[in-house]
Formats: sequence, C-alpha cells, structure tokens
Amino acid sequence: MVGTVAALVLAAGAAILWMTRELDSQARAHSVQGVARAFEAVLDGVAGTALDYSKWDEAAGAAERRDLGWIFANMGQSAHTGVSTSLVVLWGGALPVDLGWTDDGVAAPRAGLLDREARAALDARLAAVPAGAYEAPAYFVRRGGAIWAVAASRVERVLEPPPPALDGAEAARLAMGRRLPDATLSEIESSLRLTGLRLLAQAPADGISLPLLGPDGRPVAHVAWDAPAPGAALLARMVPLLGAVVLVAMITVAVGGVLARRSAEDLVRAERQATGAARTDAPTGLPNRLAFTEALLRPARAGERAVVFLDVRGFKRINDSIGHAAGDRVLVRIARRLQALEGPGRLVARLGGDEFALVATGPGAGPGAPALAAEVLSAFDKPVEVMGHRLRVRASIGYAVQDRDGTGEDLVRQADLAQGQSKRGGDAAGPVAFSAFLDDASRDARAIEGALRAALQRQGEISVAYQPIVEVGTGRLLRAEALARWTSAELGAVTPDRFIPVAEQAGLIAPLGRHLLHLVCDDLQRHPDLKVSLNASPLQLAAPDFVPDLIATLAARGLDPSRIEIELTERIIVEEPRQVAQRLRELHEAGFSTALDDFGTGYSSLGYLKDLEFDTVKVDRSYVTGFCAGGDRMALVNAMILLAHALRLRVVCEGIETAEELAMLHDMGCNMAQGYHLDRPLPIARLAERWLGRGSVRAVA
Repeated sequence: MVGTVAALVLAAGAAILWMTRELDSQARAHSVQGVARAFEAVLDGVAGTALDYSKWDEAAGAAERRDLGWIFANMGQSAHTGVSTSLVVLWGGALPVDLGWTDDGVAAPRAGLLDREARAALDARLAAVPAGAYEAPAYFVRRGGAIWAVAASRVERVLEPPPPALDGAEAARLAMGRRLPDATLSEIESSLRLTGLRLLAQAPADGISLPLLGPDGRPVAHVAWDAPAPGAALLARMVPLLGAVVLVAMITVAVGGVLARRSAEDLVRAERQATGAARTDAPTGLPNRLAFTEALLRPARAGERAVVFLDVRGFKRINDSIGHAAGDRVLVRIARRLQALEGPGRLVARLGGDEFALVATGPGAGPGAPALAAEVLSAFDKPVEVMGHRLRVRASIGYAVQDRDGTGEDLVRQADLAQGQSKRGGDAAGPVAFSAFLDDASRDARAIEGALRAALQRQGEISVAYQPIVEVGTGRLLRAEALARWTSAELGAVTPDRFIPVAEQAGLIAPLGRHLLHLVCDDLQRHPDLKVSLNASPLQLAAPDFVPDLIATLAARGLDPSRIEIELTERIIVEEPRQVAQRLRELHEAGFSTALDDFGTGYSSLGYLKDLEFDTVKVDRSYVTGFCAGGDRMALVNAMILLAHALRLRVVCEGIETAEELAMLHDMGCNMAQGYHLDRPLPIARLAERWLGRGSVRAVA
C-alpha cells in the first residue's frame, strides 16, 4: 500500500512538476504575444490618427499654400490640446521649414520637435510607400528622454487631384505621435496581468523583454517585465499537500487545469481589448475609419447593404466661434445621438473630422435605406447644448445601396456624391439617394475638369463677354460686367453654371480668375473709356495673395484700379465676415470699388451693409423681373433702394426686361440698371461698337 501510495505520489508529483513548467512556459509565451500586440495596437492607433489627418484634401491644400492658421486650427490644435495626439510635425513639400506642436501649451509652431535624423529616417521609410497608398508607417522614437509612438504619412489629396502647378511635386509629410506615459504601461500591465512592466534603454541580462524599434530598424528602447510563473506559484501552494492522498493530488491537478484555462482566457480577452483600441475613434468612442472599411470589405448580396454618409454643416464656424473644445463636445453629442440608431446589422462610425457614416446589412438594408437616412436627419432636430451654448446643428446626408454581390468598397464614394448633392441643396435639402444621374454628373465634372485644365494652357477657348450697366434716366454706360465664356475643343460650348462650380471644387478657380483678369486687362488697355465689374469667388477671396496679385497685374499694365469694381456675393459675407471686411479694406486702399452682388438671395442683413465698406448694391433679378405687376415684390424693391440710399450706397437692379420696369425704377430713384432690355452680354468688339465712344449714350426706353 505504501509503495502504491508512494508511486502515486511520485507520479502525481512528476505530473505536477511537468504541468507547472508547461504553465510557466505558456504564460511566458502568452505574455510576449500580449505585450507585442499591445504595443502594436499603440502604433496602429497612432497610424490611424495620422491617416485621418494626412489623407485629406483640405489639409493638402493648406500645406500647399502654407496656410499656418488652417494647419494649426485643424492639425496642430490636436497636439496642443493633447486629446488624440501629443505631437504633430509637418515638413517637406511647400513648407520651407518643419512645423511642430506638442502638448506643452505653446500654440506657435516650432521647428526641431523631431530632429533631422528622425525625419530623415521617416522619409526613408515613406519612400517605400507608393503615392496614394493608405499606409502610415509607425515606429517608436526617443525624444527628450521619453519614448514616443510616432506614425508618418504623406499629406495627400484623396478626392481631388493637386493643382497643375503642384502636380507631381513632393507632398508634405506629417508625423503624429503620442508619448508613452506610465499610465499606458500600467494599463497594459493590468490588462495582461503582468508585474514589473518597465521601459529600459538596454535589454536586461535576465527576464523577458521586447525591443521597441525605431524607423531605422534599430531598438530605441526595450520593454521588460517579470517572467510570469503561474505554475511555480501553483506548485508552491501544492507542496504541503504532496503527502496527502492521491485523491487530493488529483483534485489539485484539476484545479490547476482550471486556473490555466482562466489565465489563457484572460490573455485572449486582453488581446481583443488591444485590437479593439486600434479600431476605435478616441474622442467619440465610435468605430473609426479602419473598422468601417473592414465592415465594407465583408461580402454581401445586392440590396442587402446600405451606407448613409453625413457631414456636419458649418462645423468650422462652431470651432471658430466657441472654440475647438466645444466643437469636440458637439461631435461627442452627435456621436451619442447616432449611436442610438444602432441595432442588429447596423454600425455607426466616425470617419474623421465632422464626417460620420452608418452601414446597415441584411435583407431589409436596401428597402430600409430611406427610412434610416430619415432617422439620421431627425437626430439633428433638437439643438445641441454645450458649455452654455444652444446650437442648431444641421447635416448634409447622402445614402447608397449596394447594387451587386460582393464587397461594398464603392458605397462610400457613392454616398459621398449624394451627400455633396445634399450640401449643394442648402438647409432645405433632405437626405439624397445616390443615383446613376449623380454618377453621370461626377463623370461629367471630371470631363469638364480635364478639358478646363487643357483650355487654361491654350489660347482662344476661354473668352470674356460684357453686359452693359447703364445709368437710369440717361442711358449712359457706366461700366460692363465681365462674364466668363468657354467653348471647349472637346466639349463644345460649356455654360458658366457648369464649369465655375467644377473649377472651384478642382482648385482651378484661382488660375481661371487670373486668366480672365488678363483678358479683361487687354480690353481695358485697348478701350480707355471702358470700366468693368469683375466677380470674385469665395476661394479667390480667401487667398492671401488675391489683392496683391490684382494690384501687381494692373500696375504692370499701367491701369487705374478705379476702372475695376469687384463684385462679392452674400454667401461669402456670411461664411467669412471678418475675412471679407479685411479684403474690402485692402481693395479700397488700392483704389478699387466694390459691389454686393445678388442682394436679397442670401442672408440679407442691415448689419452687413452698415459695417462693410461696399460702394454698390446689386438687387437680384429674382426681385426685379416682372415686379411691375405690383404686390410684395414692388414694395421690396423700393425698400431695398431706399435702404441702400440711406446707407449712401449706389443701387444696380439686375434683370430689366421691359421699358416699363426701367421707367418704374427711374421713379423709385434707382441709380443703375442691367438686363436684356438694355443689352445682352457682348464680345468686346460689339460692346465697343454699340456703347463706347460716341455711342456710349443710347436710348434705353
């Protein structure tokens, strides 16, 4: 019996010893895998943030034009506040020096936050990434005695190609990083149930460690921790029981097996948590672009997947008016409302900035897409309250349904096209469904863009027509509005309402404006008694070199700025009132006169007319044409004229189509008139023949 018991005890002891060693070995292996995945998740999170900020058309445009204000407000501010990143560095491309921000409270950009050697190493790794690829190499770097997780990416356009002048030029590079604080190590240590997790400059002589590799492939630090020994701990507890009966030994072995299984489950759970962090948007807690893209890559049948894409309207104005901290809280409030729409087969994600998307899958996804889009719209019915402000937030919403079996990679593009159509419809527009018409419109826009780029390199395709603006009562020509005309070699005649929006979206409005200005200057030189009105788009006005270029061009031609009046629309005033006020001051100081165009079609405001230094107000044709029939429009036109005169502004009424309308405007005291009754837009030769010189006074009744 003793021998049997001894044999059993020895066998049990050998089994326990073997088990403890296996447990220790597995625990070490699992700890290495867990720590590696945790630090990979840290790098993935930094890479995802860098991609959100770098694969962005507006960011690429800001870097190309060196718009430091935009760069700080939309990129550097994230490091300044330290919410999603602690370090932002931009270099290369059009930037003369590297610009950097970190979370030390300094708002001004600084050079050298990443030394030249670190930037060169990142450049070397980026050289292996193809242009346009959605990749951001991520590594660890040592900076200021601390270890940072840093990801780098080129700042590239995603939806629109670069301007011709920059096509093929080197893109700026963006590095974003987060410091590895003690809290991060504690979190990893706690989630993986390790002890002694620490960062070391050199690998320890004993124990377990992993290197943290820099962009050049060499370790910048080592993470080390105490070797987990659940088996040894278990053996220490079981030593007093080895003399007990075999039954107790067997029960103890069973308990050890249970503990091992639980330990493995804990490690798997920790691994899942680390993987989930790389697919989560930090500010809102929603799935991020990576998680959303993965959802679209799963196969689905035609009609069984739909995507709703939305963009928060006027979000930049929220940031500018009440601050980025409040803006971030607005995004969180919106995220919570959208999250309430989740359910079986639905996923809500934040794609970056003020863009959100929902994907619905299942047999009811296609038929239910309009209802889902309506639910998203209703989420914006109630005002958003943050930091004592009550904000009425609106969204542009587009949606698309998968039309063939397979993945849904094209759905985001389609829903984005529909969202753009909703945005163009203004606040009254509801959700817009993607259709073949929108796809055709997108292809048409691409064809127009390509032909327009070619036309700007050729002579003769783009021309200017002039519509007379005459003095009411005398019929004397005071000036002529310059209107762009284009007859394409590939597309034939293209109307301004087709090619002007494409030029603005494709970044061609500035070169088109310069081209038209040179044509107008040619005509002004040939006809000394000609004065013109010239329209300026919002994008032209936003450029800091708009007024200096205008002055330089006229000075080179020997032309007086007083011969040109710059026309601005009400939409520009509402979107950028401070910028408009500054540009108006610059234009007046240079000798140009200015006009407020399309008055009455936007946010007509006595405050704008009073505070901004306009010389002329142009009453929109929608009020003037046919106003002689009486009713409200006649009273409105008369009120607009009286208001403008009270503010010492000249008045132009557009859309005059009858002699009766002209006579009525004369009785109301209107200064100037423009419309088909007076004359249609004319080539310069025809304008000179009919209006300039001795023919400058014509019977217009």
